[in-house]
Amino acid sequence: MGAVGLTALVACEARRQPEHTTPPAADSAATVAAPAPAAPPPDTVDASRTEHGYQPGHDTTFYIGQQRYRLLLRAETDSTKPLVAVTEGIVGPYYADDTTTFARTHRVRGYAGGQTITLLDPAGRQVFRRQLRKADFYQVAGQDIATVSNPERPLFVGYHAPSQTLAFTVVVGIPDSDVWRTCVLTLGLDGRVRSLSAGRWSGGEGPDCQAKLLADGTLLDCEALRRPDGRTVQLLKPQATLVAALLLSDSTLCTIYRYGQYREIVNADSTRDYEWVVDRRRRNAPNAFVLNTRGQVRQQFRYAGYFDVLGYLVPRRYVWQTHSYYLLDEERGLHVLDKHNPASVAAVPFQQMQRFRQPQRPEEVRFVITTETATLAFYVDPAQPTRLRYQRIEPRN
Repeated sequence: MGAVGLTALVACEARRQPEHTTPPAADSAATVAAPAPAAPPPDTVDASRTEHGYQPGHDTTFYIGQQRYRLLLRAETDSTKPLVAVTEGIVGPYYADDTTTFARTHRVRGYAGGQTITLLDPAGRQVFRRQLRKADFYQVAGQDIATVSNPERPLFVGYHAPSQTLAFTVVVGIPDSDVWRTCVLTLGLDGRVRSLSAGRWSGGEGPDCQAKLLADGTLLDCEALRRPDGRTVQLLKPQATLVAALLLSDSTLCTIYRYGQYREIVNADSTRDYEWVVDRRRRNAPNAFVLNTRGQVRQQFRYAGYFDVLGYLVPRRYVWQTHSYYLLDEERGLHVLDKHNPASVAAVPFQQMQRFRQPQRPEEVRFVITTETATLAFYVDPAQPTRLRYQRIEPRN
C-alpha cells in the first residue's frame, strides 16, 4: 500500500456493516483473582506514528500488576470443510464456487477456520482459551469477505486493569488484495467476548486511524469511542466520510471529515457506477474537530491537506520539544495543535513562514514531512512553536 512517508529528524520516537455481533460463548475459563488496579501509565500517545497496511499478530506478554502473563495467538484454516456464501459484488470470480455459474449465482467458496487466543498465567497455567470462527465476523466484515478470507493471527492492542479488558485487532479480508477490515475485539479475563466491532476499512477511503485502548479504558476502534461505562461516542457522521481519527493524547483526539456522499450513476453501456458529490453547503465549514473521550468538542477548524492512497492519510509530525502536532496542507501550510492545550489550534500559512537559509540556528529543531509529491523540512524554535522556517527538498536524481 502506498503510504505517506513520515520521517523526522527531531529527537523523538520519532460499505458500512452493523457494528456488533452476538458474542460467542466461552470455550473454557478459569477463575482469576481480580488484580489490584494499576496506576495509569504516562501519556505516550503520538498520533504521528503511523502503521499503515497489514499488521501481523504474534505471541506476546503483558503485566497485571507485577505479574507477567503470556498470550498465545494462533490462526488456522481447515481445508476439509468448505464454506459457501453469496457475494454482494466485492469478491470476484477468482473465488467462485463454480466459475460456470458465478455470473448468475454469485456464489464464492472458502474454507472453515478461525483464531485461537490463549492466556497463560505467570506459572504457565491456562487462564482461558477463546476460539473464534469465521461466522463470528460475518456481521462486521461481510459474510462473503469472511468466507474467502485466510484467518490471520490477532494482534494484541492492550490491557486495561480496572475493567479487566484485553483488546485485539483481527484482520479479515480478501486474500492477495488491498480489501480488508481491521476488526476490533475485546475480551474479559474470563475469556468471554465483550465486543466485536467493524473497525477500520481498507481498500479505499478508510480512515487514517489505529485502534487504541486508552488508560481510562476507552477503546478507539476507528468508528467510535467505546467508553468503559458502556456509553459510545459515535465518530461517523451522515453525508460525510471519516478521513482520520488521530489520538492526540490519552484524553483527546482529532477527527477529520470529507463532506458529501456517493451517488449511483448509469453509464452509456447500462453499467452502474458511483460518483462523489460534494456537500456544497459545508464547503467552507469546519471539518476537523478536537474532542475529548466524552465527545465534547474543544476546538474546530478547516483542514484540506489529506489525500487518499487506498485509504486516507494525513501528513503530520509530532515534535516533543514544542509538545505540538504539525498537520501539513501542502498547498497552504501547517496547522499546529498543542498536545497540552486541546483548545489551542493555530493555522500557520506558508506566507507567514520564512524560507530557510543556512545556517540552522542553534535553538531550532528540524523536522521533515514527506508526502507522495513533496518533501518539506521545517525549522522551529521550541520557545515559539508557531514561528517556523521551511524549505522544499528537491528529489535527488
